[in-house]
Amino acid sequence: MVKAKLATVLAVLLAMVTLAAPAANATPYYRDVFIRDNTSDVGSEPSGGSIYYSPDIKVCWTPAPCLVSKNPRVGMDNYVFVTLRRKPGGIGSVDGHLHLYRSSLGGGTAWPAGWTYIDTATTSVPTGGTTVMITWPWWNVPGPGHFCLLARWASGADPMTFAEGVNTQQNAQRNNNIAWRNVDSVRVFPFKAVQVPYTIGNPERADSRQSLIIEQPRPFAGVVTLDLGQELAARWKASGQRGVGVKQVSETKVQIVDPKFARLDGLTLKGEERIETALTFETEKEAEPAELHVRQVDAQGVDLGGAQYLVNEIEKD
Repeated sequence: MVKAKLATVLAVLLAMVTLAAPAANATPYYRDVFIRDNTSDVGSEPSGGSIYYSPDIKVCWTPAPCLVSKNPRVGMDNYVFVTLRRKPGGIGSVDGHLHLYRSSLGGGTAWPAGWTYIDTATTSVPTGGTTVMITWPWWNVPGPGHFCLLARWASGADPMTFAEGVNTQQNAQRNNNIAWRNVDSVRVFPFKAVQVPYTIGNPERADSRQSLIIEQPRPFAGVVTLDLGQELAARWKASGQRGVGVKQVSETKVQIVDPKFARLDGLTLKGEERIETALTFETEKEAEPAELHVRQVDAQGVDLGGAQYLVNEIEKD
């Protein structure tokens, strides 16, 4: 009797899981359109690897495509180029709408409340794919010029495989119709500190604790500090100031002392709250190109997005 009841319960649970998790790629391959999350992305759902610096989204300063994405210029028109791709063996063209949104640079941006609409382009994607330009008008580019960009392909012939929730990172990972780009280029000169923003956010309605993780695939030859600000620093202190790879250097600032891995835990955020922090880069010599990633996770370890900072990269047109 017990075994029979257990088997019934397991069968019901299995059925629920099957209903909740659709098969990968709801759209047949021959009409599937996708935007890459990273350079190794081939349109699988969910995708693997990094999520928040899509190589298929580029900001340029002129209507002519640029080779390297740039930081948008405040108070001037910018031009965003999004590459829409097709799977091998595609048939015919797929019609749809490409929607573009922005938010402050950082993670934990709730969908859709945390995003500001920029514009939409209606297009048809042939079997070889296409690149679409959307003008980002000057009046929609507030300062400072550091933003997250979100591209969403909406098509009746190519619907989302997974229903979208408040976690933008998960939406982009699960659906190849969505891509997210958070990239900031930073130029650091000797003896001249440079500060750049990072916004930590809570996409949920309830209060929660977040963690910030800082990694440097190519370490910066200088000093990196993170300023939490008065309010967030006070909350971190109240939760025990837990962290690894960091050293507190003032009431609100910590220095990143382990370039491989640094982490701050117990950063309490109110429901749907977003708080801007700041990273500062300082060096006493001409530093070589470097790369720093900041990402945040919730108390359960769920990735909530982040940003990539490219330091002293040479930009080419």
